[in-house]
Amino acid sequence: MSAIFRSLFLVLFSLLSVGAQTEMKKVVGDNATLPCHHQLPSSNSLDIEWLLQKPNSKQRVIITFFGGHVYTNEATGSEASRLSFAGEYLSGDASLLISDLLLTDSGEYYCKVKTGGKYHWSQVNLIVLVKPSKPRCWKDGELLEGSNVKLSCKSTDGSDPISYKWERVLDKGKSLGKLPNLALIDLKNPEIVTLRNLTMDSTGVYRCTASNDVGEENCTIEVTMQRKFLGVGGES
Repeated sequence: MSAIFRSLFLVLFSLLSVGAQTEMKKVVGDNATLPCHHQLPSSNSLDIEWLLQKPNSKQRVIITFFGGHVYTNEATGSEASRLSFAGEYLSGDASLLISDLLLTDSGEYYCKVKTGGKYHWSQVNLIVLVKPSKPRCWKDGELLEGSNVKLSCKSTDGSDPISYKWERVLDKGKSLGKLPNLALIDLKNPEIVTLRNLTMDSTGVYRCTASNDVGEENCTIEVTMQRKFLGVGGES
């Protein structure tokens, strides 16, 4: 029985070609080409299907080539107008083009190509994200020698997780450098940095960069120091 089972397995394996599983991250509004390349011969029986699986939803066919025609019958909303084959699907390139991506396009996509009893499968996990919006920079505290000032920045839009990084702008914007030695970064809220015990050397331009897997934006803020003047009797 084991020999028979191995023989059946080898026969089935020879009829099934499995492509790589791919993860793809794209930005809302961009186009995405989901790869599907096969080596099955072109014939009148060639059948190509792209299926979409979302969590807690039934798998559905979103575009298919069958009987010499392309169909998008199960596509919903604006999907049909945004879906097309990206290459020469009759010659081995059944890649899927999705135009003007929406957040709702995220999901598991499966390409199935079959002809003459032979099959090819490939899978793409598409993750559609929003890049961070341009953050706003602001400061809290007095810009006086010996004082502390808190620099903050925040993006109001963008897919999590969003990372924040503060740097000092040098050479009139030509390069970036480290923060002053006494600067304190809030590890729980890295979008906040405190410049402690300010000196005239603290004067300058500081840049905050907000970034995630698909993009980044930044803002800058200027710190201009003021000296403390002592009055009569040493009072400021």
